[in-house]
Amino acid sequence: MQISFQLTRAAKIRGAALGAAGLASLALAVDARADPYATAWASAQKSAMRLIASAAGEPRGFYRAGAEIRLDPGALTYWRTPGGAGAPPVFSFDGSENVAGVTVLYPAPTRIDESGTEVFGYFGEVTFPFHVTPKDDARPAILALTLRYAVCERLCLPAKAEARLSLPPLQSAGSDARLRAAVAEADGPEAAIAAAEAKAPVRLSATERDAKVAIERIAGAPSPSWRLATLSGDLQDLFAEAPEGWYFETRKSDRPNEFLIVEVERPKAESADAVPVTLTLTEARQSYEFAVELGGPSSRP
Repeated sequence: MQISFQLTRAAKIRGAALGAAGLASLALAVDARADPYATAWASAQKSAMRLIASAAGEPRGFYRAGAEIRLDPGALTYWRTPGGAGAPPVFSFDGSENVAGVTVLYPAPTRIDESGTEVFGYFGEVTFPFHVTPKDDARPAILALTLRYAVCERLCLPAKAEARLSLPPLQSAGSDARLRAAVAEADGPEAAIAAAEAKAPVRLSATERDAKVAIERIAGAPSPSWRLATLSGDLQDLFAEAPEGWYFETRKSDRPNEFLIVEVERPKAESADAVPVTLTLTEARQSYEFAVELGGPSSRP
Protein backbone atom coordinates (compact mmCIF):
# COMPACT_ATOMS: atom_id res chain seq x y z
CA MET A 1 0.00 0.00 0.00
CA GLN A 2 1.53 3.26 -1.10
CA ILE A 3 0.25 6.55 0.26
CA SER A 4 0.26 9.61 -1.98
CA PHE A 5 0.24 13.20 -0.78
CA GLN A 6 -1.17 15.86 -3.08
CA LEU A 7 0.15 19.23 -1.99
CA THR A 8 -2.87 21.10 -3.32
CA ARG A 9 -4.78 20.16 -0.15
CA ALA A 10 -4.01 19.13 3.41
CA ALA A 11 -3.05 15.50 3.84
CA LYS A 12 -5.42 13.43 5.94
CA ILE A 13 -3.49 10.70 7.70
CA ARG A 14 -4.16 8.54 10.70
CA GLY A 15 -1.94 9.33 13.63
CA ALA A 16 -3.65 12.10 15.59
CA ALA A 17 -2.53 10.29 18.73
CA LEU A 18 0.87 11.87 18.38
CA GLY A 19 -0.59 15.34 18.62
CA ALA A 20 -2.81 14.39 21.55
CA ALA A 21 -0.04 12.87 23.60
CA GLY A 22 0.42 16.09 25.53
CA LEU A 23 4.19 15.70 25.67
CA ALA A 24 6.62 18.27 24.35
CA SER A 25 8.65 16.90 21.47
CA LEU A 26 12.09 17.97 20.42
CA ALA A 27 12.60 19.31 16.92
CA LEU A 28 15.55 20.81 15.11
CA ALA A 29 14.99 22.44 11.71
CA VAL A 30 17.74 21.65 9.26
CA ASP A 31 19.47 24.34 7.23
CA ALA A 32 22.97 22.92 6.78
CA ARG A 33 23.63 20.31 4.10
CA ALA A 34 25.77 17.25 4.80
CA ASP A 35 26.22 16.81 1.01
CA PRO A 36 24.24 17.95 -2.05
CA TYR A 37 21.74 15.10 -1.77
CA ALA A 38 21.39 14.76 2.02
CA THR A 39 20.53 17.14 4.83
CA ALA A 40 22.24 17.21 8.19
CA TRP A 41 20.66 15.04 10.88
CA ALA A 42 17.75 16.61 12.77
CA SER A 43 17.68 15.47 16.41
CA ALA A 44 14.42 14.27 17.99
CA GLN A 45 13.34 12.09 20.92
CA LYS A 46 15.76 9.12 21.10
CA SER A 47 16.32 9.41 17.36
CA ALA A 48 17.48 11.56 14.46
CA MET A 49 16.09 12.10 10.95
CA ARG A 50 17.44 13.42 7.68
CA LEU A 51 16.18 13.81 4.11
CA ILE A 52 18.08 12.08 1.33
CA ALA A 53 17.64 11.89 -2.44
CA SER A 54 19.07 10.03 -5.40
CA ALA A 55 21.76 11.79 -7.39
CA ALA A 56 20.90 9.80 -10.50
CA GLY A 57 18.82 11.21 -13.34
CA GLU A 58 15.22 10.01 -13.22
CA PRO A 59 13.59 9.43 -16.63
CA ARG A 60 10.44 8.15 -14.89
CA GLY A 61 9.19 11.64 -14.12
CA PHE A 62 9.82 11.73 -10.37
CA TYR A 63 12.66 12.17 -7.90
CA ARG A 64 13.61 9.25 -5.66
CA ALA A 65 14.04 10.51 -2.10
CA GLY A 66 13.44 9.37 1.47
CA ALA A 67 13.33 10.09 5.19
CA GLU A 68 16.11 8.22 7.01
CA ILE A 69 15.55 7.66 10.75
CA ARG A 70 18.21 6.44 13.16
CA LEU A 71 16.94 5.22 16.52
CA ASP A 72 18.78 5.00 19.83
CA PRO A 73 19.78 1.44 20.88
CA GLY A 74 16.70 -0.43 22.08
CA ALA A 75 14.24 2.15 20.72
CA LEU A 76 11.63 1.35 18.11
CA THR A 77 9.25 3.23 15.84
CA TYR A 78 6.12 2.06 14.05
CA TRP A 79 4.80 0.96 10.68
CA ARG A 80 1.78 2.62 9.04
CA THR A 81 -0.39 0.11 10.95
CA PRO A 82 1.26 -0.16 14.37
CA GLY A 83 -0.57 -3.23 15.72
CA GLY A 84 -1.82 -3.41 19.31
CA ALA A 85 -0.23 -0.12 20.41
CA GLY A 86 1.73 2.85 19.13
CA ALA A 87 1.08 5.39 16.38
CA PRO A 88 2.02 5.50 12.68
CA PRO A 89 4.38 8.11 11.22
CA VAL A 90 2.72 11.29 9.94
CA PHE A 91 4.32 12.98 6.92
CA SER A 92 3.65 16.61 5.99
CA PHE A 93 5.18 18.12 2.87
CA ASP A 94 3.69 21.59 3.37
CA GLY A 95 6.19 24.25 2.36
CA SER A 96 7.62 22.25 -0.54
CA GLU A 97 8.21 24.19 -3.76
CA ASN A 98 7.60 23.00 -7.32
CA VAL A 99 6.24 19.70 -5.93
CA ALA A 100 2.93 18.34 -7.25
CA GLY A 101 2.76 15.29 -5.00
CA VAL A 102 4.71 12.75 -2.96
CA THR A 103 4.13 8.99 -2.77
CA VAL A 104 5.45 7.40 0.45
CA LEU A 105 6.51 3.74 0.43
CA TYR A 106 6.69 1.71 3.65
CA PRO A 107 9.28 -1.04 4.10
CA ALA A 108 7.76 -4.24 5.46
CA PRO A 109 7.86 -4.16 9.28
CA THR A 110 9.07 -6.51 11.99
CA ARG A 111 6.69 -8.14 14.47
CA ILE A 112 7.75 -6.97 17.96
CA ASP A 113 6.66 -8.01 21.47
CA GLU A 114 6.39 -4.71 23.34
CA SER A 115 5.86 -5.64 27.01
CA GLY A 116 3.29 -8.28 26.11
CA THR A 117 1.64 -6.28 23.32
CA GLU A 118 2.29 -7.22 19.70
CA VAL A 119 3.31 -4.26 17.53
CA PHE A 120 4.68 -3.79 14.02
CA GLY A 121 7.63 -1.53 13.42
CA TYR A 122 11.37 -1.05 13.16
CA PHE A 123 14.47 -1.17 15.38
CA GLY A 124 17.81 0.50 14.69
CA GLU A 125 17.10 2.49 11.56
CA VAL A 126 14.51 2.74 8.80
CA THR A 127 14.27 4.69 5.56
CA PHE A 128 10.84 5.57 4.14
CA PRO A 129 11.30 6.03 0.37
CA PHE A 130 9.47 8.80 -1.51
CA HIS A 131 8.60 9.31 -5.16
CA VAL A 132 8.43 13.09 -5.58
CA THR A 133 6.64 14.41 -8.67
CA PRO A 134 7.58 18.00 -9.64
CA LYS A 135 5.12 20.43 -11.16
CA ASP A 136 7.74 21.48 -13.72
CA ASP A 137 10.68 19.14 -14.25
CA ALA A 138 12.69 21.90 -15.93
CA ARG A 139 12.80 23.88 -12.66
CA PRO A 140 14.50 23.10 -9.32
CA ALA A 141 12.36 21.77 -6.49
CA ILE A 142 12.52 22.05 -2.72
CA LEU A 143 11.27 19.11 -0.70
CA ALA A 144 10.18 20.18 2.79
CA LEU A 145 9.23 17.54 5.36
CA THR A 146 7.78 17.70 8.85
CA LEU A 147 7.74 14.16 10.24
CA ARG A 148 5.91 13.20 13.41
CA TYR A 149 6.46 9.69 14.74
CA ALA A 150 6.45 7.74 18.00
CA VAL A 151 9.63 6.40 19.60
CA CYS A 152 9.37 3.77 22.31
CA GLU A 153 11.97 2.49 24.77
CA ARG A 154 10.20 1.62 28.04
CA LEU A 155 8.31 4.91 27.61
CA CYS A 156 6.68 5.99 24.34
CA LEU A 157 7.36 9.57 23.30
CA PRO A 158 6.19 11.66 20.35
CA ALA A 159 9.01 12.88 18.13
CA LYS A 160 9.09 15.62 15.52
CA ALA A 161 11.81 16.46 12.99
CA GLU A 162 11.96 18.89 10.07
CA ALA A 163 14.19 19.08 7.01
CA ARG A 164 14.39 20.83 3.63
CA LEU A 165 16.33 19.54 0.64
CA SER A 166 16.98 21.38 -2.64
CA LEU A 167 16.69 19.25 -5.78
CA PRO A 168 18.03 20.26 -9.21
CA PRO A 169 15.75 20.31 -12.25
CA LEU A 170 14.67 16.74 -12.93
CA GLN A 171 15.74 17.05 -16.55
CA SER A 172 19.34 17.68 -15.52
CA ALA A 173 19.59 15.53 -12.38
CA GLY A 174 22.73 13.41 -12.51
CA SER A 175 24.48 15.56 -15.10
CA ASP A 176 26.95 16.98 -12.55
CA ALA A 177 30.05 14.76 -12.23
CA ARG A 178 30.18 15.37 -8.48
CA LEU A 179 26.61 14.12 -8.07
CA ARG A 180 27.19 11.12 -10.34
CA ALA A 181 30.10 10.15 -8.11
CA ALA A 182 27.78 10.24 -5.09
CA VAL A 183 25.64 7.51 -6.67
CA ALA A 184 28.54 5.07 -6.49
CA GLU A 185 29.07 5.47 -2.72
CA ALA A 186 28.15 2.21 -1.01
CA ASP A 187 26.94 4.01 2.11
CA GLY A 188 25.52 7.09 0.40
CA PRO A 189 21.91 8.27 -0.10
CA GLU A 190 21.48 6.31 -3.33
CA ALA A 191 22.32 3.02 -1.61
CA ALA A 192 20.01 3.78 1.33
CA ILE A 193 17.08 4.60 -0.97
CA ALA A 194 17.65 1.53 -3.15
CA ALA A 195 17.80 -0.73 -0.08
CA ALA A 196 14.61 0.77 1.36
CA GLU A 197 12.76 0.44 -1.95
CA ALA A 198 13.79 -3.22 -2.08
CA LYS A 199 12.16 -3.75 1.34
CA ALA A 200 8.88 -2.13 0.28
CA PRO A 201 6.23 -4.72 -0.67
CA VAL A 202 5.51 -5.42 -4.33
CA ARG A 203 1.83 -4.84 -5.11
CA LEU A 204 0.18 -7.94 -6.62
CA SER A 205 -2.77 -7.95 -8.98
CA ALA A 206 -5.66 -10.34 -8.30
CA THR A 207 -4.23 -12.81 -10.80
CA GLU A 208 -0.74 -12.63 -9.27
CA ARG A 209 -2.21 -12.99 -5.77
CA ASP A 210 -4.18 -16.11 -6.68
CA ALA A 211 -1.05 -17.68 -8.20
CA LYS A 212 0.88 -17.06 -4.96
CA VAL A 213 -1.53 -17.75 -2.06
CA ALA A 214 -4.62 -19.74 -1.18
CA ILE A 215 -7.04 -18.53 1.50
CA GLU A 216 -9.86 -20.59 2.98
CA ARG A 217 -12.36 -20.04 5.79
CA ILE A 218 -11.96 -22.31 8.82
CA ALA A 219 -15.34 -23.92 9.52
CA GLY A 220 -16.47 -24.03 13.14
CA ALA A 221 -13.81 -21.66 14.51
CA PRO A 222 -14.90 -19.68 17.63
CA SER A 223 -14.12 -16.41 15.81
CA PRO A 224 -14.18 -15.87 12.03
CA SER A 225 -10.83 -17.33 10.92
CA TRP A 226 -8.99 -18.17 7.72
CA ARG A 227 -5.92 -20.13 6.63
CA LEU A 228 -3.47 -18.49 4.24
CA ALA A 229 -0.92 -20.74 2.60
CA THR A 230 1.74 -19.79 0.06
CA LEU A 231 1.89 -21.83 -3.11
CA SER A 232 5.58 -21.01 -3.53
CA GLY A 233 8.32 -19.29 -1.56
CA ASP A 234 9.21 -19.17 2.12
CA LEU A 235 6.51 -17.38 4.13
CA GLN A 236 8.06 -15.53 7.08
CA ASP A 237 5.30 -13.23 8.34
CA LEU A 238 1.88 -11.82 7.51
CA PHE A 239 0.28 -8.48 8.45
CA ALA A 240 -3.37 -7.49 7.99
CA GLU A 241 -4.75 -3.96 7.55
CA ALA A 242 -8.50 -3.39 7.70
CA PRO A 243 -10.89 -0.40 7.75
CA GLU A 244 -11.40 1.64 10.92
CA GLY A 245 -12.98 -0.41 13.69
CA TRP A 246 -11.87 -3.77 12.34
CA TYR A 247 -8.85 -5.74 13.56
CA PHE A 248 -7.50 -9.03 12.23
CA GLU A 249 -4.81 -10.93 14.13
CA THR A 250 -2.28 -12.95 12.15
CA ARG A 251 -0.15 -15.76 13.52
CA LYS A 252 1.77 -18.80 12.30
CA SER A 253 -0.12 -22.08 12.16
CA ASP A 254 1.40 -25.48 12.90
CA ARG A 255 1.86 -26.08 9.17
CA PRO A 256 4.82 -24.81 7.12
CA ASN A 257 4.24 -21.74 4.94
CA GLU A 258 0.83 -21.14 6.50
CA PHE A 259 -0.62 -18.36 8.67
CA LEU A 260 -3.93 -17.99 10.45
CA ILE A 261 -6.01 -14.82 10.14
CA VAL A 262 -8.50 -14.23 12.96
CA GLU A 263 -11.10 -11.48 13.22
CA VAL A 264 -10.81 -10.11 16.76
CA GLU A 265 -12.67 -6.81 16.46
CA ARG A 266 -15.38 -5.30 14.28
CA PRO A 267 -17.51 -2.14 14.58
CA LYS A 268 -20.58 -2.48 16.75
CA ALA A 269 -23.75 -3.34 14.84
CA GLU A 270 -21.66 -4.09 11.75
CA SER A 271 -23.56 -6.59 9.64
CA ALA A 272 -21.29 -6.74 6.59
CA ASP A 273 -20.35 -10.31 5.81
CA ALA A 274 -17.18 -9.31 3.94
CA VAL A 275 -14.64 -6.57 4.55
CA PRO A 276 -11.76 -5.35 2.32
CA VAL A 277 -8.37 -6.16 3.86
CA THR A 278 -4.82 -5.45 2.70
CA LEU A 279 -2.42 -8.29 3.47
CA THR A 280 1.36 -7.84 3.53
CA LEU A 281 3.30 -11.07 3.16
CA THR A 282 7.03 -11.24 3.79
CA GLU A 283 9.47 -13.81 2.46
CA ALA A 284 13.23 -14.11 2.79
CA ARG A 285 14.02 -12.06 -0.32
CA GLN A 286 10.89 -10.05 -1.05
CA SER A 287 7.61 -8.88 0.45
CA TYR A 288 4.24 -8.53 -1.26
CA GLU A 289 0.92 -6.84 -0.60
CA PHE A 290 -2.50 -7.52 -2.05
CA ALA A 291 -6.19 -6.93 -1.43
CA VAL A 292 -8.72 -9.54 -0.35
CA GLU A 293 -12.22 -9.57 1.09
CA LEU A 294 -12.59 -11.63 4.24
CA GLY A 295 -16.03 -12.96 5.08
CA GLY A 296 -18.54 -15.58 4.10
CA PRO A 297 -17.59 -19.24 3.63
CA SER A 298 -14.29 -18.40 1.89
CA SER A 299 -12.11 -15.45 0.93
CA ARG A 300 -13.52 -13.25 -1.79
CA PRO A 301 -10.99 -11.63 -4.15
